[in-house]
Amino acid sequence: MSRAGVLLFVAAIGVAPAAGQTARPAPVAAGERQRALDRAAAELAAGRRGEAGRLYAQAAERFQSVAALLQLARIQTGGGDRAAALVTLEKASSLAPNSEDVLSGFAQVSLGAGAVTPATVALQNLTRMCPTVAQYHYLLGAALLLAGDMVQAQESLQQADRLEPNKAATLIGLGIALNSRKMFADARPYLLRGLELEPDNIDAVAALAETEEGLGNLGEAESLADRALAKAGDHANANLVKGLVLMQRGEYVEARDAFARSAVKEPDLPKTYYQLSLVSARLGDEANAQKYEGLYRDARRRMEERLEDIRAKTGLPGSGGMRR
Repeated sequence: MSRAGVLLFVAAIGVAPAAGQTARPAPVAAGERQRALDRAAAELAAGRRGEAGRLYAQAAERFQSVAALLQLARIQTGGGDRAAALVTLEKASSLAPNSEDVLSGFAQVSLGAGAVTPATVALQNLTRMCPTVAQYHYLLGAALLLAGDMVQAQESLQQADRLEPNKAATLIGLGIALNSRKMFADARPYLLRGLELEPDNIDAVAALAETEEGLGNLGEAESLADRALAKAGDHANANLVKGLVLMQRGEYVEARDAFARSAVKEPDLPKTYYQLSLVSARLGDEANAQKYEGLYRDARRRMEERLEDIRAKTGLPGSGGMRR
């Protein structure tokens, strides 16, 4: 599953409020601090986000306010400046390292920015602190999908499903994880149920296309891939499935073009380069076959290095990652 597709499953990226505790202000400054926060909140309620951000930044600096930093991070994320939001949340984390609010915000913004390792570390801590909160298990599963650890992603998503059943995003994520483990028969009911709940979810359609291709149902796989491509012609997974079907029909030039579109959309997806290497060899293009084999190895190496880093920092066990 592609990075972009996984990110679509991250619910409400942008520092969602949580139920945790934040750092207490010094009693002397409490009243003045609250007035400063109230002024900023009033500006935000009036739609003056820039002024609200300035006031929250001022309050954060003056009072070392975690609440102000969290609000500032929400504003920065809403404005598309995830890099600034991460810096802001790092400041909040230094003030309140065990705050559920801070960890949740940091994890969500990190995940939305594609910073998978810090997101996974924060989410692992959150699932330990708050083991009955389904959202944290779900977000940890999404992070592990991005990282390529499909076994651990499946476990986290299954826990989210147990805690809060029948959520489309969780069901679709489970289907994606199972597809990546080539457990297509197991993936199919999750994806079908997810599509019942969200029939227009393009990533779910593409994932089900992958399932059908894996089960040998090429006609159904192509129909589903075409359905996804009709709405998003550059969709990485749909183009990959389309290429797989075309390749099995011996239409190698068309398959190569579909794989190439997948690679353009998601340049870090190892299995696309593997298929490009295979189809280039079928076309007698040995130079490109070797080039794509090298790109496949490089992408796999980056994925494994990222997984080793995550495991070292979280204590998660080693497990099978994304298969080609």
